[in-house]
Amino acid sequence: MKKIILAALLFISLHSMAQLTDGTYYVAARTGLSIREKADPTSKVLDKIPYGTKVTTIAEDGDWKVIVTESLTGYWKKVKYNNKTGYIVDSYLLPWAPPKLTTIKDLKQYLAQAAAPFGQKLVTKSGSMAEITESGWELSKQLYKNGAEWHQLYAYEYNSDTYFLPGFSLQQGFLLLRLIPEFKELFGEKDEFPTSSKTIKKGDKEFDIKLIKTTEEAEYSGPFTIEKIKISFEDGAYYDFEMYSIGNQLVISISSGV
Repeated sequence: MKKIILAALLFISLHSMAQLTDGTYYVAARTGLSIREKADPTSKVLDKIPYGTKVTTIAEDGDWKVIVTESLTGYWKKVKYNNKTGYIVDSYLLPWAPPKLTTIKDLKQYLAQAAAPFGQKLVTKSGSMAEITESGWELSKQLYKNGAEWHQLYAYEYNSDTYFLPGFSLQQGFLLLRLIPEFKELFGEKDEFPTSSKTIKKGDKEFDIKLIKTTEEAEYSGPFTIEKIKISFEDGAYYDFEMYSIGNQLVISISSGV
């Protein structure tokens, strides 16, 4: 039992580091991010850091102070902005510049905003796409200069898009997708980060949200124990969404079929 708990704690700490490491990030709060005098939500606001601004967090001795907003578990980080030094909530920071809100409509466009393609698209296939058979398929892959990847699969009555985003945590993935119109049905602007498995209804559709966690131990049931978010719904065809981490890469997959 001790080995299981220690392994769980190690996994949690590794997942936490993806969100916590001091460094350079970008503000991804639509209305800007408040910089406060102290690491306290009631502390005086010194300024507002606009959406898309690059900030560098300042390392401090001692433990980081936890804050939960919109079910996102974050930490107060010290930064300097406009000659003012104060604290911001790191839940609203991304490792890449956030989407341009007036032009980016889907995740493919966002990858193109973040970095140029690296080489030509690789296409492999079996069968003819003009008359695709039950065993036919076509898979294309595009690599980007920041290490991101986009894989697109077409098959008989099935297709999928899978994206690899290095350096993103699960919470940062949620924050990013909430800013992209392609995912507005799954993660609306006012939706909170999912912390439990459940079925919700939006309009005439039911969304089955399933969270896969690293441990069943009650005392270690925080947000960094979540390994995967899976959402399924039907709209004529069936749709599946999955988001999870492999090493330091966030994987986002959207598939549909009949």
